[in-house]
Amino acid sequence: MTHDYDEGHGPPAIRRVRARLPRRTRPRNPEYLINPNLLLDPAGGRPPGGSMAELHAHSIPRSRDSGVQPDVLVAQAVTRGLDLVVLTEHNALWRGDELAALSERHEIHVLAGMELGTDLGHILVFGLDHYSPELLTMDALRTIVRSEGAAMVLAHPMRPLSSGRKPSWEEIADRFEGIEAVNGDHGDQADGYYRRLAADLGVTAVGGSDVHSREAVGRVATAFPEPVTEMDTLVRLLHERRAHPVDLRPPVARADHRRPD
Repeated sequence: MTHDYDEGHGPPAIRRVRARLPRRTRPRNPEYLINPNLLLDPAGGRPPGGSMAELHAHSIPRSRDSGVQPDVLVAQAVTRGLDLVVLTEHNALWRGDELAALSERHEIHVLAGMELGTDLGHILVFGLDHYSPELLTMDALRTIVRSEGAAMVLAHPMRPLSSGRKPSWEEIADRFEGIEAVNGDHGDQADGYYRRLAADLGVTAVGGSDVHSREAVGRVATAFPEPVTEMDTLVRLLHERRAHPVDLRPPVARADHRRPD
């Protein structure tokens, strides 16, 4: 049976955490951007010997809804004290030589995934080396991801879809390595509903700022227990469920993303 996340279906443990889910607003409006000087220091969330990564970031011109150039985005990640940036453009992939040049210019590791607009919503994919239209169909995407040893993360599951349907509980558990439990455009907390949902479904919980501007870089991060300098390591840690979201927004800003029940 297919259902959305706010319906009264699913295993009892999932129903229990759903009952505590507050209503939220979304939009990516200027008033929801936080002064970067007010964001928390990523060093406070970095595991010993580990790394803090921005896993969800868009730049122009590859993502036309973004307003930030890649060099500005990556430079801001350095300023924020992050260890890794993963550029996840919409239905597009960076070339390896371009990533190497960005990394060298800014002295930070820069990798590339994709955010794919599929028939089951937006999916962050890590570890594929190409884009093709067939990736926008879930069945084909999952087959390719498995065959190439990549990883799939359900992006912003708290966001309503404008069309289509969300994956069912069974599809998430069977087809995804993770869910984006904390997204910079929403007020969900690092220890909140979607973190518990990920645990119930047996997938990894990650966090991402969903960057479309300089100010959005490093609002949310994913902590890894070891250095991540290449995509193979990132994918392995996602498969091993050795990652967790870290919310770097000040508490008052997180509350501003929620409307009272």
